[in-house]
Amino acid sequence: MIRHFLNPPNWFTSAGIFCGMYSIVLATGVQGEPNFYKAAMMVLFASVFDMLDGRVARVTGRGSEFGVQLDSLADMISFGVAPAVLLYAWGIHSLGIWGLISAFAFVLCGAFRLARFNCQADSGDKPAFSEGLTITMAGGTVAAAVMAHAASGRLGVEHPWNVWALSLVLGLLMVSSVPYRTPSSLKLSRFAIIVSALFWAAILLVAVRYRVSTAFIVLLGSYVLSGPLEVLILRKRIKIIDDGDIAMNEWLDEETIEPPKTR
Repeated sequence: MIRHFLNPPNWFTSAGIFCGMYSIVLATGVQGEPNFYKAAMMVLFASVFDMLDGRVARVTGRGSEFGVQLDSLADMISFGVAPAVLLYAWGIHSLGIWGLISAFAFVLCGAFRLARFNCQADSGDKPAFSEGLTITMAGGTVAAAVMAHAASGRLGVEHPWNVWALSLVLGLLMVSSVPYRTPSSLKLSRFAIIVSALFWAAILLVAVRYRVSTAFIVLLGSYVLSGPLEVLILRKRIKIIDDGDIAMNEWLDEETIEPPKTR
């Protein structure tokens, strides 16, 4: 265990676990009044450490099966439990048992999402699409929504049922088969570069004109919507081509892209 503690990639994973734990402390107000803005920020910080630990493992060559399992447990804490507690304390605790059910549904769907990913991760390939919304993006979307609301100066949630619906939608997207693009699916064509540049310019404009938290919710919200919208677009395109008789995975094969296997 000392060898695992001294492994640099595990330091970043452990930092992500701390961010998740501290987010729960801030959201529940154990140290005084709840601070939802900082609690949400801790979840976003955890996502930064989640991106770094894998890169550090590749750079140092110190990756291990132990680190893979630790990373999965860290994701469950930082992007499953912590956002669910944040959702409950921030917006749906007033709904009583229904609020508790919604928060638990988010955690449960996140656990199932990670379990599915772990079962499918043995192939070692990098598919162009992930199957369902990743738990990292779901937790990050919750954090961005809370930050944007807190930064607007509003103290309470006026419509808790909207937050309740958000929790269930994100949970269902995690356990769904909706394909979400991964970096390996991006083709660097001239059109794609232009569209990406315009999108990031719009995000920067929102951040400068309004708030950074607003830019976060626009960015993450766009990604969450991209999966269902792409399914609708692809189905429409397939229907035009062959009267709706071609399945989506067959369309992906025509595009020489592998079907979704991982998060």
